[in-house]
Amino acid sequence: MKQLICILLLVCGWRIALPLQAQKHDEYWSTPRGTYEERRAQFLNYYSENGNGHPLYSVFRQAARAASGRPLEMNKMEEVFSVIKSNRDCNDFTLNCLIRMVYLDKKQPFFPEEMKRKIEDCILDFKYWWDDARRDTTYRCYHTENHQALYHTAELLAGQLYKKTRFADGNNGRWHIAHAKKRLERWLDFRFRFGFSEWMSTYYEVEVLLLTNLYDYAEDATLREKARIVLDLLMFDVALNNYKGFMGSSSGRAYAHSLIMGAHHTSPLTKLVFGVGTYERDEVIAPVALATSAYRCPELITRIAVDYRTPYVNRQRISINAEDAADYGLDLTDEIDCHLFWGMQEFIHPTTIRMSKQLSEKYDVWPYRNYDNYIRRYDDETARYGHPVSLRLDRFALSEANVMTLRTPHYMLSSVMDYRKGAPGYQQHVWQATLGNRALVYTNHPGGKNLRWSPNYWSGNEILPRAAQSGSVVVCIYNIPESQRNDYTHAYFPLNEFDETHRSGHWIFARKGDGYIALYSANDTRLKADDRGEVCDLFAPGRQNIWICEMGEKSTYGSFARFVEKISVASVRTDGTEVTYNSPSEGTISYGWNVPWMVTGKEMPLRWNYRYDNPYCHAPFDCTRIEITHDNEQLILDWKKFKPCKR
Repeated sequence: MKQLICILLLVCGWRIALPLQAQKHDEYWSTPRGTYEERRAQFLNYYSENGNGHPLYSVFRQAARAASGRPLEMNKMEEVFSVIKSNRDCNDFTLNCLIRMVYLDKKQPFFPEEMKRKIEDCILDFKYWWDDARRDTTYRCYHTENHQALYHTAELLAGQLYKKTRFADGNNGRWHIAHAKKRLERWLDFRFRFGFSEWMSTYYEVEVLLLTNLYDYAEDATLREKARIVLDLLMFDVALNNYKGFMGSSSGRAYAHSLIMGAHHTSPLTKLVFGVGTYERDEVIAPVALATSAYRCPELITRIAVDYRTPYVNRQRISINAEDAADYGLDLTDEIDCHLFWGMQEFIHPTTIRMSKQLSEKYDVWPYRNYDNYIRRYDDETARYGHPVSLRLDRFALSEANVMTLRTPHYMLSSVMDYRKGAPGYQQHVWQATLGNRALVYTNHPGGKNLRWSPNYWSGNEILPRAAQSGSVVVCIYNIPESQRNDYTHAYFPLNEFDETHRSGHWIFARKGDGYIALYSANDTRLKADDRGEVCDLFAPGRQNIWICEMGEKSTYGSFARFVEKISVASVRTDGTEVTYNSPSEGTISYGWNVPWMVTGKEMPLRWNYRYDNPYCHAPFDCTRIEITHDNEQLILDWKKFKPCKR
């Protein structure tokens, strides 16, 4: 039995861990096993008995119990009702699962009659959006990409249940259906066009929940079909960016316990859908929704997900820059269009700040309180330069991301290219090398030691670096201003998770199976244990530093010793924030804080024109049709057949 560490993250909605509880071990699968239906039955049995008992998430355990024919735990259901009535942050997760249970109960009853009145009261009393005049008694995060659609989905399905009934806000169910549908149509349209600004993140968990709810229960056929298409694309993201059940890619929002504990938040999802990963996590949401859903991931996507023998490079462009809004036909004076930018958390960008202030004052929702300070700054810059020049002040912002991922049979390497360099950061995870679910390496400029907040010691960045990738090489440059307290960077390099390690000069090397990794720091480093006692912290003092990661494998280099030898003698020349590296695999690479990305004498792009560019899919950014092919089979996701959304 495993004892779980109790840490609670309070910021806008996610947990580091939950109260101590015993949990049966679930084996991590690195290769696919069983059929989907076999895994589905296994998951429901496992989670019914081992699911989270925390009030915010115990509803998912109750849904698994109902689906597997087990009785509900009445004391836990009472806690579920209390959470929903509490007006607390993240209870939109809880309500979405409870509403799913209501629809499941209609097909095969399991709720006691005496409980149904309490459920109805929860649903009718809930505050579904910020335009409800009832004032929040505690902080609630409405605005992020996932929360927006969770609220709207719950509202739509609640309205369908009680079309003629007056809700606590004074409107009937039909009004709530129309209110939610307008917002959901735009949200789904944005996801197809631009992807998830919270790219490859923890929050795919809850987006699976809301999308399956729409797919299974929305009465509007078009809305159901749009939800299915967007869910297929989310599964395609996970398929492309997982390495043996672990999300090994760069990410828009990452948490420490999703990185260093051996199981990503999406690992339960990948175990159910693809047959790789583990169910042993504190909070498991997506698999509960999928295991009780009619949705099935296309087989083509499943085969791509677990074809670890075939190496490929995947390039993805995700999200947009606020300053480019007009290029995409977006109106920054329109509230619903502005929801896109609040979902991206671009509250104080010069183009969005006035609308943000208007929304905050109108609905009493305040991601920032000091809008006027930023407006004065932008006005001063306009007077001086003719336009605002400070476009990257918001640490939460998830603007355009250009991601490259290399997956081979023995490792994955992923990065986001030249992403908001020098800007304050939050939960953005810039690059990662993955050789196993516990054998992974990345660097960051840490925030505080307390893992309750972001950025912290092991996730996010106080100041974002400038990174770029060519095949098996990532270069990541840090340039920390004097105003920052933390005058160092570091790498997560868990020595005991590798089969073999070696140090030579500024390089540290490791082998996991037939996969090899080399990590270089221009500054001197020292290896130390973290607060868990794990030797994994490669600490590098200095505000400016250049890190280089190069990957390899036995099929290319032969022995690990040969890999170490080739990298150790490769020339590395650094000058402040500029570097030239003669990579054994990629040739001469040069890069700098203010100089272009050069590979073998050619300037290489840091921005893609494609939403997806890989052997399976070549789809231009902001297209209306995405075709995915594998072994002569094709999946066509066609948005053109839908009428344009009305504002």
